[in-house]
Amino acid sequence: MLLVHGSGGHAHWWDVLVPFFVPGYRLLAPDLRGHGESAWPAEAAYGIADLGNDLLAAVDALGHGSVAVVAHSMGARAAAWLTATYPDRVRALALLDTSIAGVDAETARRWRGRVAGQRVGRVYPSYADAIAAFRLVPPEADVPAAIAASLAHHAVVERRPGEWTFRFDRAVLSLDGDGAGDMTGLVAAIRCPLWIGRGLRSGVSPPRELEVIRAAHPRLEVHEFAGGHHFFLADPVAAGTALREFLDRNAADVR
Repeated sequence: MLLVHGSGGHAHWWDVLVPFFVPGYRLLAPDLRGHGESAWPAEAAYGIADLGNDLLAAVDALGHGSVAVVAHSMGARAAAWLTATYPDRVRALALLDTSIAGVDAETARRWRGRVAGQRVGRVYPSYADAIAAFRLVPPEADVPAAIAASLAHHAVVERRPGEWTFRFDRAVLSLDGDGAGDMTGLVAAIRCPLWIGRGLRSGVSPPRELEVIRAAHPRLEVHEFAGGHHFFLADPVAAGTALREFLDRNAADVR
């Protein structure tokens, strides 16, 4: 199973769901390019094909012909591209609270305008100061403090003595996003089993996108959860249980 985190995240975003997938699945949770412990490209390159082909390379490195994919937010868009472009490599796809239609220009300016063109974020004088500055975006009050603290720990790095900052490359927050625009038609055309989860308080995954896909996709399951964009962190039991049931029905390795 390939686990794909979202923008600004890292592989440890999946730690809370690992107990629901193991035993039973071999897990690969990469840090996307420019995130976590992965390198930054010399020139910012965070288009949908850049991210999607990195995922394909990860699947190839796993040495497995096809995998199940569980992905969140920006990572879910890259996973959808991977599935549509290389349909023989994905046996089941789960998308967690992503904007399939993409972010409109005004929303992008509101969320990202002040950091557009930057790569390195704010610098803090200590680990404690950097950890204290960690925030989920958008906010999610129901995420337990211990989970947020773990996410923060893996998100920061001391690049030089006394200079702590967040690991991810701010260039991923370009106003153009991944450049793929509206992917509703692409997702609707995917024919492997498809699971879409959304937080009831999230504005990232509008119901209207799901209705278009539901009308075209014969094997779509839509699940709604209490919480917002990070619902699987706020209630990992509900999310993990629903995902495991879907995957066992549709993605078990029967070799």
